[in-house]
Amino acid sequence: MSKDNHGQTPAAWTGTFLLIAASVISTFALTQNNWMMFWQGIALAVFGTVLWIVWEKIKTKSRN
Repeated sequence: MSKDNHGQTPAAWTGTFLLIAASVISTFALTQNNWMMFWQGIALAVFGTVLWIVWEKIKTKSRN
């Protein structure tokens, strides 16, 4: 059996939460025809993705 956490890390949980929140915000904004809120949701998705990747890379470097 692999010792891989399969995404059960703080980085994965935080990234997933931010991406889900961004999706909800953007979807709600589209239903309200609020383009500023829509782009804020997209920005949150980009931020969450970058945070997830950077956090995982930092953790990987600290293990080696």
